[in-house]
Amino acid sequence: MPLFSRRTVPVDDALPVPRLVEIGEPEREWIDAHVALVADAGADPDAIEEVAAVYERWAAGWRRINPPERDDPTIMVNALGTAFGEYVARRTGLSWRLAEHATGLELALYQSRGQVLVNPIGVVDEQWREEQTTGAFLVEHAERLTQARRLVQTPDRRRR
Repeated sequence: MPLFSRRTVPVDDALPVPRLVEIGEPEREWIDAHVALVADAGADPDAIEEVAAVYERWAAGWRRINPPERDDPTIMVNALGTAFGEYVARRTGLSWRLAEHATGLELALYQSRGQVLVNPIGVVDEQWREEQTTGAFLVEHAERLTQARRLVQTPDRRRR
């Protein structure tokens, strides 16, 4: 059973907010190890376009294998989702948390201001399962999240 679930839960009024706990050293090491897998595949984790290119290579290679002979893609999905999440965390006010749901535990990015909760591994998992061939979704999601977080963090100077 994986350490973290891949379920994405939007935070809105209809769904309860999961119990959120700050990550500890074991989770930080897990994040770093998975980001290192993407780096070892030739991507600079600080270049989301390179992370997207690794997604495309890994997904294409995995899909070329006859389905009964394919390995479980969980490690690839976790590594890509974690690299994506770390990219976003480094550029926003979002920080890693453990989100505890009735169905399990997941790594998530959270910011209390605005009640923002993002499951980066779930984002990758959803696209992988839908057999998305391009990693452009990673670039698009990262741009949206970093732009939205910049807008929240930047004071509106026109209000003086």
